[in-house]
Amino acid sequence: MNTTWILTQEDASARGESELGGKAWQLAWLSRNGMPVPPWSVLPVQAFEAFLDAHGLRNTLDGLLEGLTPDTAGNIATEIRGHILAHPLPEAGKAALTEALSRLSGDPEAPFAVRSSVVGEDAENASFAGQMDSFLYQRGLDAIEQSVREVWASAFGERALLYRLRQNLPLDHIRCAVVVQRMIDGQVSGVLFTAHPVNGRRDQALVSACWGAGEGLVSGHCAADEFTLDHDGNLLGSQISHKDVALRFDADAGQGTCEQPVPEADRDRPCLTPEQLRQLMRLGRTIAALRRRPQDIEFTFAEGRLWLLQTRPITALPAPERPKGERIVWDNSNIQESYCGVTTPLTFSFARRAYATVYEQTMRVLGLSDRTIAAHRDMLDNMLGLIKGRVYYNINNWYRGLTLLPGFETNKEAMERMMGLQDPVDFVQETQLTPWQKLARLPAKIRALLGLLLSFAVMERKVAAFRSHFETAYRSIPRDRLHTLEFAELKALADQLDERLLRRWTTPILNDFYVMMSNQQVHKMLARAGIEQVEAVQNNLMAGEEGIESTEPTKFLMRLADSIRQDPELRERLLNTAPEHMLDILQQGWPDIHARCLEYIERYGDRTMGELKLESVTLRQDPAFMFSVLRNFVLRDDLSADALARNEAQLRKDAEQTALKAIRRQSGERGVKRFRKALARLRAAVKHRENMRLARTRMFGLYRDLYREMGERLAEAGALRQADDIFYVTVEELDAWMNGTSVGALAETAAARREQFARWEDEELPHHFYTWGPVYHHNTYVYPHADAQAEAAAAQGDHLKGIGCFPGVVEKPVRLIFSPQDELNLDGQILCTVRTDPGWAPLFPTAGGLLIERGSTLSHSAVVARELGIPAVVNVPGITQRIRDGERVRLDGGSGDVWLLDQAEATTAQEPAHA
Repeated sequence: MNTTWILTQEDASARGESELGGKAWQLAWLSRNGMPVPPWSVLPVQAFEAFLDAHGLRNTLDGLLEGLTPDTAGNIATEIRGHILAHPLPEAGKAALTEALSRLSGDPEAPFAVRSSVVGEDAENASFAGQMDSFLYQRGLDAIEQSVREVWASAFGERALLYRLRQNLPLDHIRCAVVVQRMIDGQVSGVLFTAHPVNGRRDQALVSACWGAGEGLVSGHCAADEFTLDHDGNLLGSQISHKDVALRFDADAGQGTCEQPVPEADRDRPCLTPEQLRQLMRLGRTIAALRRRPQDIEFTFAEGRLWLLQTRPITALPAPERPKGERIVWDNSNIQESYCGVTTPLTFSFARRAYATVYEQTMRVLGLSDRTIAAHRDMLDNMLGLIKGRVYYNINNWYRGLTLLPGFETNKEAMERMMGLQDPVDFVQETQLTPWQKLARLPAKIRALLGLLLSFAVMERKVAAFRSHFETAYRSIPRDRLHTLEFAELKALADQLDERLLRRWTTPILNDFYVMMSNQQVHKMLARAGIEQVEAVQNNLMAGEEGIESTEPTKFLMRLADSIRQDPELRERLLNTAPEHMLDILQQGWPDIHARCLEYIERYGDRTMGELKLESVTLRQDPAFMFSVLRNFVLRDDLSADALARNEAQLRKDAEQTALKAIRRQSGERGVKRFRKALARLRAAVKHRENMRLARTRMFGLYRDLYREMGERLAEAGALRQADDIFYVTVEELDAWMNGTSVGALAETAAARREQFARWEDEELPHHFYTWGPVYHHNTYVYPHADAQAEAAAAQGDHLKGIGCFPGVVEKPVRLIFSPQDELNLDGQILCTVRTDPGWAPLFPTAGGLLIERGSTLSHSAVVARELGIPAVVNVPGITQRIRDGERVRLDGGSGDVWLLDQAEATTAQEPAHA
């Protein structure tokens, strides 16, 4: 078979990358598309293989490469180079090369560039940038022939071999072509990146250029200017270097390059003019558009003419400094009480759907039109987000919802207070509206206002009706017979709950608005009256409210603990028996106590840490937590529900006297009357909120049991590997499984997610951050005020500040608790954790105080602390990272001050003594 030793650029245009190698194939594309490319030819891969066969080197190279490791790469590269350079180009090859040189230039002394073109070079996933050798300004057949063999050898150089090992590229058939191109004696050369390789922006380009040959830029021998352009070629920024040397033709040697001084006048001026940059950008934009991806383009200017020497796809771009798109503010200051830590896909998808359903129904109750609701569909569907397994509020969408209500600025402040936002955000959409736009929105706002006022006026009746309806719907689910039902029956019951409860959950939401507005009104009245420590007084005004069911589980266990204390034998058994065995022991020896425990589980068994997370294990699955709490209570003879009630009543009375005295002085009896009414509304609204939250807990308990049973059925059928993998499937995927629209296997999907979510457990995310554009693409989830917070923490030293929720000064060791699996014996220590939900309440009475990293005055931990009379401080940023288990702390539940006593003493001890 005849060997093709040389291909002209016209012949090469019809050949593929496997024959030409990467660089020549890209040059062929440029030539075929009419780009200004210096004349060139190529020794194709076939020529290299013919060279190896002519000298019997193929097996020699393959044998050497079999022993390639990172440690042997250098020696193997040296041996291969020796074999290649020891043999000349066959006569047929030399003749073809001579003919090609004559065709490219009639001048026998014309200089040429000899460049590598390895198969796979300049590919999207492996650029081989800087791995192979090139030779510039080569003159005469002998020098060019020598350069060709040097290029072949460089394909097996140490750098190239190590690169192949790192990239896991094949070693058994390395194929190398060689480009021979007429040398352009450029005055300025460089690289154009049609997407910015530093900031990652695809709408910007970067030009890096230097005087002389571009090899000076690639090698780093020469300083370069950098120009940032938009795609129209307009200059956005530049960095002009001091360019004292350039690589140019080595006239003394007669070939190659050498460093030469740059004339003084050129050293500090830009090496490219604005017109040259625009010309370059026009060509670059055309090439990128034709290739449909960003390009890395080598160029040179000679005698005012632009030449392109190479193009290749940009193989990697960094994340843009700030992705394009809307800025979204994410915050979990409030929702972390319900969905703490990593939350599984089933829970998130369920919660997301529930929020959309409930708030859509609320909008209808407020009189908003179908058209308005449809316009806000995206808002409703995206009120929550899931970032690395953590649930966050999409604050943008919450504020968009608020704009539907009258008096947005007032409601915005109230919402931020209720949600405990540490970092309020100023969305000024309302002030940006034109008068006509505001007028167009007025009818809808009036309807919403009337809807709210009507709902507030009949809130007592609405709450009573809601609770009655809830009990009916709740009792309709045969909880004790779920194990007898098939998957389809279980799914039908879940859909029934959706229809009968979720779609009728408007009363709790309307009452939340009532709490928000009533709380804001009372707060302003107290502040106008000149009361000092408004937060503390308002908190105490909320203490001692009767009929709040959120404290009933704790009081039930207190009474049960009192009964256990009366029986010394039972007391000892409780204190010395593993909690997981206690229920069986009670059944055999203390049937009355056993019956009361079962009653507690039936009434409050769904109330647990993380009770709104469907994956949480509740007392219905494992009652051990209940007996851990009872142990704590039994050890504290001073615990009494009656004593707590008396303490709360006294605090409430004192706060009322303080508030009424100040308001009477400022506004007279009419002001007192208005304040009493506002306070009564707030107290009623908070009580209703807490009671309906218990209903929510019970509803989630029903869903939890239904989904657990569905998991059992899917595992039995082999659709899941294990039953609790159901928590790593979304509700939408279960719908698809039911309806025949699933696009993937549940088992593999769930298993992969389980692994991913487990990895996320080890990551820490801030409570507040921003994203731009696509949330999961090129965004870093970083607290925007981290530096200021760190400075504030350093300035605070051992004295921290939070929000006081219940007065009292406590000085005790801290017990860090994060889950039911932690040591729960408090015995008067200060309970410190990141966040709490209602399921934590039974732990509170044996705590000397509460120290909570997240939360607000209206968060559940604050409400229960007031009801139980426990000094508490919430919203202490970073406290769980600042303190260790067992360290002593002093907290002031009135002022919100926290002192880290052990750390203060250690700091004092380390200070040098002064004479």
